[in-house]
Order: sequence, then C-alpha cells, then structure tokens
Amino acid sequence: VEETARMTEWLIGPGVTGLGLFGTTGEGHSLLWDEKLRCAQTVVETTAGRAQVFGGVTALGTREVIRQMRGLQDVGIDGALVGLPLWQTPTVENSVQFFADLAAAVPDMAVMVYSNSWFFKFDFPLEFWRGIIARAPTVIASKQTHGFHHFLEEIEVVRGHINLMPGDPGIFKAWDLIGSDITAVWSTQAALGPEPLVALFAAIEIGDTPRVREIIADFQSVPSYAPAGAMANRDHTDDFARYNTQVAKWRLNASGLISAGPPRPPYTDLPDEWKRQVKLEVESFASFRARYL
Repeated sequence: VEETARMTEWLIGPGVTGLGLFGTTGEGHSLLWDEKLRCAQTVVETTAGRAQVFGGVTALGTREVIRQMRGLQDVGIDGALVGLPLWQTPTVENSVQFFADLAAAVPDMAVMVYSNSWFFKFDFPLEFWRGIIARAPTVIASKQTHGFHHFLEEIEVVRGHINLMPGDPGIFKAWDLIGSDITAVWSTQAALGPEPLVALFAAIEIGDTPRVREIIADFQSVPSYAPAGAMANRDHTDDFARYNTQVAKWRLNASGLISAGPPRPPYTDLPDEWKRQVKLEVESFASFRARYL
C-alpha cells in the first residue's frame, strides 16, 4: 500500500493526468478482490482529484464485471477498464451486448474498452465499434491495443463518442496518421519515468512537429524490452502474450524506481533472454530520460 501511494505521487507529479489500474501489467488477473479494493482506495486517496483513475474489472462473466464496477465506484474510481470475457472466443453480437449490459447496469460509470487482440481473441472490427456507439453509451474510450490497420476508419466511426487512445509504441504510428488530433495516450513505459512521455504529449497537443519528431527519435533509440520476434504475429502464439505480466514486473524492479515485488502465480516464469533485453532497455531509457528531468 505504501509503495502504491509513493508510485502514484511519483507518476502524477510530472504531469500524468490519468492512471489505469488492474490491467495485464497491473495483475488484474491475479489480485484478490480485497487487494483490488485496497489498492484502488489508496490510489484515489493519493491522487486527491488530480488525475482520473480507471480500474480493470475484466472477468469471466457479465455479472462479476458489474459487481466489480460497482465496488470500485464505491471507493471513488472514475471509470472501468474492461476487456472481453475470456472463456469463449467472442462474437461481435455478444461483445456489443456485453458492453450494452454494463451501460444498463452501471449507467453513471465511464467505460474504457481494453481492446487487446492478443488476450481477448477478437479483432475489434468496425461493426463492433458501430454497435458500441448504438448500444453502449457509457463507453467513452478505448485502450488501443489491437493494431492500426483500420485506425482511420475507426476514428471516423467513433468520432465524438469514443476516444481511441494509442499507447507506446503505437503513439508514433497514430501520430503519423492523425497528428495533433490525438487527444489522449497510454503508456506502460512511463513507469520507467513519465517525463519524456509528458513532454511528447505536450508537443503533440500544440502541434509542434519538430519537437514531436525529436522526442520520438529519442524513444526509438531505446532498445525494446522484448527479444526479436516476440511480437511477430500479434496473437496468442507470440511470446509477448506469454510473458507480458512477468516482464512488466521485471522492468520496474530492474529500473530501481519502483519496488514492484514478484509477480503473483501462475505468471512467474521469464526466460533469461527477456531479462537480458530488459536490462538493455532500462539502462538506455534511464540515460534518455535524464535529458527530460
């Protein structure tokens, strides 16, 4: 609890305006419900209104998701980060109905779609977004994690209703496509030091193209934390899909900036080649970040 409070203050101090809890790297899959509540309450109390806070509530069924949404809302969480139920492969119809049911059950809580094609076995096609617009009015954002093959078409479909939020390194692809029309981003790498990302988003917001290119070049000079080929297929066969949670904890602990502790079972295995690659990333990012402090 104490480290969560310290981490929260450390992130929002330089200008982070939103926090996402209990996603993949936040171990939403392996936390006990009382742990989620204690962590959420700690973050809400620490932010004290200075940042929006979304909490992950992905579960195997709609009723459990609703229960968790209401519980997190009771401790002050602003919105729910929601992935599709994981037991069966989703259809467009039951995916849209899922979010429609959440809107009906908890109509006063914002929802961010966790659009991760790796984990939720779903490509989030255009008909999904059309259905969400028509039937799930509480969906106001999407953590864009299903690629950029149809990003421009998706932007047109959801414009004015849903904020499609690109994340690292997809921020660079999204900026190439829509420039300063980007209105929000997410980043796991910000936990290695948020200052470069805050500077990048500020430059995007004011349309400072030379500065954006300069900062992107800095980001791209940092080696990936993933070994070559780990994300080649963007599906469940990728090593990224096998080690995402573990590598997140390894990165944070290796940085020395956040004491994240060990990953919770069952996701405790991480090959040595990933650990070596993380060391390269963390050291390079620390050097790059120093220019933005």
